Formats: sequence, C-alpha cells, structure tokens
Amino acid sequence: MYLAKMTTAQAKEAFKKDPIIVIPVGSTEQHGTQSALGTDFMVPSYLADHVEDIDNVIVAPTVPYGVCPYHLSFEGSINIGYEGLYMVLHGIMDSLMQHGAKRFVILNGHGGNTPSIDRAALEVYHKGGVCASVDWWSLVAQLDKKFEGGHGDVLETSAMMAIAPESVHLELSKPINAQDPSENMKAAYIQAVNFKGGIVRLVRDTKEIAPSGWFGPFDPKDSSAELGQEALDLAVSYIRDFLEEMKQMKLSV
Repeated sequence: MYLAKMTTAQAKEAFKKDPIIVIPVGSTEQHGTQSALGTDFMVPSYLADHVEDIDNVIVAPTVPYGVCPYHLSFEGSINIGYEGLYMVLHGIMDSLMQHGAKRFVILNGHGGNTPSIDRAALEVYHKGGVCASVDWWSLVAQLDKKFEGGHGDVLETSAMMAIAPESVHLELSKPINAQDPSENMKAAYIQAVNFKGGIVRLVRDTKEIAPSGWFGPFDPKDSSAELGQEALDLAVSYIRDFLEEMKQMKLSV
C-alpha cells in the first residue's frame, strides 16, 4: 500500500493493524559525470515499490534530499544538512506515531544520512516503537562480494541502468583521477586516506580527492543493467524477508 494513494479514512483503518511503514530516503547529489543526481533516492524508491504489495506494509512518500555538503562543488547537488534531514524524519515518524504507527523501516540510499536517521530512530524507540534502516549498497555487498563498490562506481551506475537507463550516460564517464594528499597518504575513499596500512578519516570536499565525482574499486564504464538488476533483486528479496520478520518483533509498549 502507498500512503500517498490512501484516503484519510483508509489510513485510519490501516493504522489500527500495527503496520510497518517503509520510508525510502536518499539524496540529490552528483554521481560522477555518467550517472543521475537522483541515484540515491531513485534506488530506494524502486526497492520500496517492490515491497509495497506485502500485507500490512505501507510505503510513505520518498524523501529525495539528504546530507551531502561535501558534494556541493558539483552542480545540481542539494544538501539539507544533518539537522534538516533529522527534522524531516522526526516529523514524518512522529506524525505517523500519533496515528498509531509503531514500526518503521527506512530504505536508505546515502551513507551521509546515517547520523540523522539514527537520531530519529532512537526517538521512535524511546516512544515505544522501533525503526530499522537498510543501507541497500552495503547490504548487497555483504550478501555477495561481487557487489562491493563505492560512490558512483559500477554498483550504483549499474543499478540506475536497470531502473532508468535514460539517466545513465557512460559516454560521459571520466577516469577516477584520485588525488593523494601526500606521497605516503593514499586516497582510500572520498573522505578517507590509507597511511601505512591504516585508514584515517580526512574530511574534505569531494572534488579535491575525487575530481571526477565517483570513487571506488570499479570503473563505472564497465557498468551493466544486468549487474544492476541482479543487485536490486537480491536487495528486494532480503528486504521482503526482513519485513516479515519485523512483524514478529515484540515492542516494549
């Protein structure tokens, strides 16, 4: 069921059944020169569309904005900040809890959102509910190592090729061109470096360390819709099972 397609009378009846509310959350930000700005919310939206048929599951409207201050040097990126995203999620879940909802699952498409999600989720817990969050890209990599990836590299680009092929332009893809801060500090990720075998957080603007926008072990030029669909199918299967299991959780209040 989609919350947006329900009347208030239908919602009133649905909330009496202790439903699970699924909230797709992402970001509008650069994903290299080859993939869409909407990648991080379009993938969670797709996943939500493929679980909305589950009994007693209600899919809330997607939150398309998130926390990405480090991407603002790339045109089109939109950052609402940690406090902004927290306030949005707090408002959504607090409102729905007033109507009787107690169980929430956030389908997250962007790692920078995690602190805001965790803060809002803990508030749900203290009010007698429960809120789980699923980082889809981490999930599929844990389930199958061939889906390991970074920001805007093969995994995310392939997923978008499966969901919205018109939004991917591999002909515009550029080499990673990662910038090492010093001779002995090697770029390990957008905001991390490898120094003598250890990973150290070194927070900077993305363009300074990854001028092409994407960062990861696999070049997005090798992306394919087939790989993306396989990863999406794996995520959907897992999430469907998780939602059924979450129905069995006993809540404190």
